[in-house]
Amino acid sequence: MLSVLIPTYAYSALPLVKNLQEQFSNLNISYEILCFDNGSKSKTDLENQKINDLENCQFKALENNGGRSKIRNTLAEEAKYDYLLFLDADVLPVSNQFVKNYCTAIQNYKPQVVFGGLKYQDEKPQKNKMLRWVFGKSREEISLKIRNKNPSFYFTSANFLIAKNTIQKHPFNEELTKYGYEDALLALELKKYKIEILQLDNPVYHLGLDENSVFVDKTEKAVENIYFLHQTKVVDCKSNRLLLSFYWVKILQLGGIISFIFKKCKERFKANLLSSNPSLFIYDCYKLGYICSLDKK
Repeated sequence: MLSVLIPTYAYSALPLVKNLQEQFSNLNISYEILCFDNGSKSKTDLENQKINDLENCQFKALENNGGRSKIRNTLAEEAKYDYLLFLDADVLPVSNQFVKNYCTAIQNYKPQVVFGGLKYQDEKPQKNKMLRWVFGKSREEISLKIRNKNPSFYFTSANFLIAKNTIQKHPFNEELTKYGYEDALLALELKKYKIEILQLDNPVYHLGLDENSVFVDKTEKAVENIYFLHQTKVVDCKSNRLLLSFYWVKILQLGGIISFIFKKCKERFKANLLSSNPSLFIYDCYKLGYICSLDKK
């Protein structure tokens, strides 16, 4: 009935797999759990190899890193059941009824796509991981009521269910090889073909918080991705808040000024983002300044 698909990169998915297997043991359904490492060749592969000792579970270390989209499509191709539950390796279900809740949604709604939501632990992390936590709490931990107002906007690949025939027709875009926006692009693709995303109150905790400097680097890669998608006309300016801001900057011919200010203030912005009290306003300014600097190149 259900294939659980977990892409990972140098991160142990064993706690997540054990949690899920325990939940499946209380349900009388057919399942498999597939976890593939995206060519990290790291020491965590040894820990993840223990997944192969668990019933209906498989771990495989891929030889090469083909990107976040490629590995998800590969997992989907190898899955044998009609519904696929994608989970990031660094999450853990909030509820011990997590799997059951998704199975109930399948039985009751026969959905094509379901997003379960994200949560972050209330306890603040150490200083060097504060930015990712603040961002997650503010921008990703969204209530079901709010998510239902714009289901296509509130969607990430960290915790979602999709019918196999749907993702076969609408796979992740493998042109994106850097970090970021592959899930947003999938949501836009689904919306284009009028495929509804059912929002469900079935969240996971995001546990694997990036260090501040790593998250800033990933943010730059994500901005490069969305700029590439815009330049190649894959997405328009209305599909994304950053692109919409960038559109108005271009209309008002302020790109050069913002790019100049960004270069002058980049290190000050970074100092704030790497601090124990990062500002999401500064974070948004950083992204806008960075995309303007890309445009000037």
